Amino acid sequence: MKDNIEQLASAYLMALAKTEERRRYWNEKTKPFVFQYLTAIAGKYPLPWKAGANELVEGLEAVYIALEATPSGIAERGPFNMVHKLKAGAFLSLSQNRNGQVIVWMSFPFIDGLQDEAPKKETFETVEPEEVDEALLVRCLEKFLVELANWEDDAKEEIGFLRK
Repeated sequence: MKDNIEQLASAYLMALAKTEERRRYWNEKTKPFVFQYLTAIAGKYPLPWKAGANELVEGLEAVYIALEATPSGIAERGPFNMVHKLKAGAFLSLSQNRNGQVIVWMSFPFIDGLQDEAPKKETFETVEPEEVDEALLVRCLEKFLVELANWEDDAKEEIGFLRK
């Protein structure tokens, strides 16, 4: 029994060390590479998007490319004014997980004031920080853009709307 506890304690210590190594690699290599790459993409293609980083919680940082809020073309008429609804919320994020792995995910757009629930999110991949390279970023950016185009073009999930 003592041998089993010793082996399990050793395995736990190795898992802790792996998490620290992932965090170090993320901070030194992955995060700067992703930020630089997404900044270049945002500058190269004429979409209303920009790259950024969320570093509010150390160990759970994220680098993202986000679409800016744009007019949705929907407006709500009131007795004295008209409120134009904005389309917001779409972004592709590479976020550090609690164990230092990197989760690639997106948040879908939403029309402000027409949805009662949080925007839909989809996870693309979970990878080691050292696996994040140009090929992975291209693959995930392509999927992100396909999902955005499908969201704009397909209203099958929308059977009604919420009035506020």
